[in-house]
Amino acid sequence: LCCSSLQSRTPRDPPTRAPTDATGSQPPTSVTDKEDGKYFGDLAKGVKDVLTGGLSYDNKLSFNTKAIPAVGTKFDVTSKGTDVNGSATATYTLEKDVTAEVTVNEAGVVKAALAHGALMKDFKASFTGEPLNINKTLKSSFSLLMSDFGFKADVSGVLTTPKMDASVCYNAGDVQLGAETTVCSAKGLTAWSTAAQLVLDKNNTVALVLADKADTVKLSFVTKLDSATTAAAEAVYKVGKRDLKFSAGAGIKLDNGHSVKAVVSSAGSVSGSYSGEVAKGFSATACVQVDQAMKYKYGVQLAIKA
Repeated sequence: LCCSSLQSRTPRDPPTRAPTDATGSQPPTSVTDKEDGKYFGDLAKGVKDVLTGGLSYDNKLSFNTKAIPAVGTKFDVTSKGTDVNGSATATYTLEKDVTAEVTVNEAGVVKAALAHGALMKDFKASFTGEPLNINKTLKSSFSLLMSDFGFKADVSGVLTTPKMDASVCYNAGDVQLGAETTVCSAKGLTAWSTAAQLVLDKNNTVALVLADKADTVKLSFVTKLDSATTAAAEAVYKVGKRDLKFSAGAGIKLDNGHSVKAVVSSAGSVSGSYSGEVAKGFSATACVQVDQAMKYKYGVQLAIKA
């Protein structure tokens, strides 16, 4: 269990409507409606959604139910090769915006989490850890939207050797700029990344990311071809190794509500997935990847809600 189980690493708050003029219409501010703020993880997210989103080669079965009001339960069984892992999670809504969660895995390890979604306007916090080993496992996560800025901080080893992943993003409407850094109390600055995203129009976005202390350069482009089809391409250059790779893919929403995806990589692999609701409350996703040596891997994820 980690902080992201209660709070997504790239959450999107609903946009704030712009002031209306005397006619009641909203004056345009940019190509797209401007949100109060975006987080660093939102930059180039459209490309990641197409090229890697939903592609998993583990076999997983999830069962979710909310038979008791205010209490949600979830059971997961995941197969990774010859390893099989399982967990049971109970989530209890204490009050509005306050959630407590307890997870027990197949080894009997208990993890707990507490999240508050509204300590103050647009400020969220969560804490996780193993109750029987809280000194070594306590983690905290914070996020804040303030005007045109989005801030996030995840701290592990809170009571031992704190390590913080912190990020900031500035949203100027059609342009978003962001930076992320990892700081450890024992080693100091260990990693940093920067990113810039430009919304060309309502269908096209380009992004540039410098990661791994600028050793990795990513240039990406995502376009919405029509109401059902989104395509993306990305070039990744490893400066130290002088290695350049390309990948491109497309995702399509079918008329029956299902979706299909295909991705091609210059590394010599082709990936694809098909997902959808097989029956009411029963969803399935199938993924496969084949490389140039005709070696393959696959994964099937089943989710049941009752």
